Amino acid sequence: MKLKVWGVLPALLILMMGVAIVMAQPAPFVISGWVTDTGLNPINDPNIVITNTNTGEEFIVKTNTGSNYYHAISTSHNVSMNDVLSFNVNGNDVGDHTVTDLEISSGGFELDLTTGQTAGMCGDVTGNNIVDTGDVILLSNYVGYYPGMPQYALNSTQQCAGDVTGNGIIDTGDVILLSNYVGYSGYSLNCSCGI
Repeated sequence: MKLKVWGVLPALLILMMGVAIVMAQPAPFVISGWVTDTGLNPINDPNIVITNTNTGEEFIVKTNTGSNYYHAISTSHNVSMNDVLSFNVNGNDVGDHTVTDLEISSGGFELDLTTGQTAGMCGDVTGNNIVDTGDVILLSNYVGYYPGMPQYALNSTQQCAGDVTGNGIIDTGDVILLSNYVGYSGYSLNCSCGI
């Protein structure tokens, strides 16, 4: 009898360890939605940062080229009920979202984001609804100082706003014209992509 118990006990222990390992696997957690301006116009190629304010973790957000759709994939190890997620679109804070128990059990949530950025103002490269030195600096960094650096990448709306000469190419000519427009009177901008 003792032999049977000692033979079954290790088998049960191994089975319980296997169940614990399977239970500990993280589940996917997906956040997705669409980005628009206050007029419900799409903001294509948005640069989105989602930060879990409870942990400080930033989520990798993917967008579809030429679209205002976004999605971020994380796991249940990185998001918990009552965590507050902060959303930033193109440098503009657009609000916070508190994660619910239902969202945890559902594996995520969809949240459409509305930003104060317009769908395009000629020269407004930063998307803050004014044309100022911030736009000149961002365009300068994009064109010359730090080309290819992700923090200075421009989405399609920003590129349209940055092509102030209207020639379809963003270059130093655009930086010079935008700088003159901001600093001096008598200059006009000529974005040709519909804004």
